[in-house]
Amino acid sequence: VRALMRQDPDIIMIGEIRDLETAEVAIQAALTGHLVLSTLHTNDAPSAITRLLDLGVPSYLLGATVLGVMAQRLVRILCPHCKQVHPASPVEEAMWDQLVAPWKSNRPSRFYRPVGCLDCRMTGYLGRVGLYEILMLSPDVKQAISENKDISRIRELAFREGMKPLRISGAMKVAAGVTTLAEVFKVAPPIEQN
Repeated sequence: VRALMRQDPDIIMIGEIRDLETAEVAIQAALTGHLVLSTLHTNDAPSAITRLLDLGVPSYLLGATVLGVMAQRLVRILCPHCKQVHPASPVEEAMWDQLVAPWKSNRPSRFYRPVGCLDCRMTGYLGRVGLYEILMLSPDVKQAISENKDISRIRELAFREGMKPLRISGAMKVAAGVTTLAEVFKVAPPIEQN
């Protein structure tokens, strides 16, 4: 990566940040004005900040170099050829309420279920779609990071500033008939509440 930085690239992509050495190279590249994109394994977007701090990256460098963090999960898409609409059952209504809590979101009056046909090889699903959670590092979030605030405080601040959790992204896909509640529950972590 050091040799690459001398080539004056606009964007540098680093496969995965697994250790302090890789994190330091990414930070150094960002400090010299390069846009750096990389991956990191965490449960949600705010946890990426904690992971980098745990690797040994100083908090003041995170605030100076990280623009944003995106968490993503894939869920299966209901087959458009055979998905079946049905009125919301009490169990699905309870699952919906659990999915979107503590946020308020209009509960759909109907849901879709997988059926299975030749197009989807009798699975009821055809393809995958992403659920996304994007944490933008605003001045307030950067200050919370530099003050070594707890991850729950950073998460709370991000939610207040408009970050939508993976579960809400999933709820939007369920409401649109793209996927099922069960699919979202498989991949979206529970929202930590204080």
